Amino acid sequence: MSLIATGTTYLVEVRLRPEFTDAAGLAALAQLQHAGFAGVRAVRISTLYEICGPLNQSHVQQASKELLNDGVTQEFKVLSGPPVLDGMNHWRVEVWLKNTMTDPVGESVRRAIAELGLPEPERVRCGSAYRILGRTTKNILERIVLRTLANPVVHSFTVTEAYD
Repeated sequence: MSLIATGTTYLVEVRLRPEFTDAAGLAALAQLQHAGFAGVRAVRISTLYEICGPLNQSHVQQASKELLNDGVTQEFKVLSGPPVLDGMNHWRVEVWLKNTMTDPVGESVRRAIAELGLPEPERVRCGSAYRILGRTTKNILERIVLRTLANPVVHSFTVTEAYD
């Protein structure tokens, strides 16, 4: 059975505010360096939520504010298009569960949005975005991601240069 989404799709990114230490990012940094990616200088991790259904921008803003982020330590933004390439020296890696995999976090978020009194999304997927600072090539980074941040059996991923 396939699920055909009939609503609008929104992408919400939740990340720690810059003044807070990103412990998960530090762990990913160590993992990448241990795998031989010596050029990496810093990693910051965000949580991504792809929300599809009969919601409008206001609904998604409310769900993001009340459910998806901690207003003290985190900030969120609803992304409205592909990332802007600005030629800087960093990379964005997005890691998602494949569509064939069960996403228990996404399912929990879907139900929680409905419990807020908002229209119930048809589908919610949860993923991770890694903002990686360091000099490398896309091919090298893709190989390292396959060894460290993504399991090709269950994940799909994209690598984009210079996102901010």
